[in-house]
Amino acid sequence: MKKDLQKKMVIMTGPRQVGKTWLAKALMPEFTSPQYLNFDNIADAAIINNQSWPIKSDFLILDEIHKKPQWKKFIKGVYDTRVINQAMLITGSARLDTFRRGGESLAGRYFPMRLNPISVRELKDSVKPDESLALLNRLGGFPEPFLSGSDTEAARWRNQYYTDLIREDILEFGRLQEVRSMRLLLELLRSRVGSPLSYTSIAQDLQIAPNTVRRYIDILESLCIVFTVRPFHTN
Repeated sequence: MKKDLQKKMVIMTGPRQVGKTWLAKALMPEFTSPQYLNFDNIADAAIINNQSWPIKSDFLILDEIHKKPQWKKFIKGVYDTRVINQAMLITGSARLDTFRRGGESLAGRYFPMRLNPISVRELKDSVKPDESLALLNRLGGFPEPFLSGSDTEAARWRNQYYTDLIREDILEFGRLQEVRSMRLLLELLRSRVGSPLSYTSIAQDLQIAPNTVRRYIDILESLCIVFTVRPFHTN
């Protein structure tokens, strides 16, 4: 990633608690004068809004910047007026992925990076494939529950995660009245794991439009909560 940072800004996305902030901070010792700012922090938000970070900083990290109004226009301006050789890393929730769909253009200014949960491939040097798959099925691929090694801790983490997910992340994509439908969709999908997916059938069960179901599932996929598996066929 450091090589990419030397060429353009890097926009790192991924679900909450997957390790984006940890990875960003792990890169800081590679630079002489790094600056980490989190828009969730009141003091940091003031610095971001005023663009009053140290001008000589050679590595600028803007975390949770998608929560700032007109954030795309803001980071475009910051990038275009930054000092020479200043590296920029933008991190945030899955909503950052939506900047490709319109609005202020960031074309030619960034390298995209998506950080996903732990995979079997990442564990291949320390755990046998069958064992690593069993571990991931039990504990999940997010660092905190996986590293705990405890089924109890993993279950508690998941319950809190889903509560926070619906209360915060999903609200970033839609309106408050949509949260109830999204919660019902989650429960419905959990009961149909491994079954063929019919947007029309789910729409009828939830009494919403099929296109709305499709949009909700796209959101849940971007948050790494569900995954659709395409069938293998020749016709």
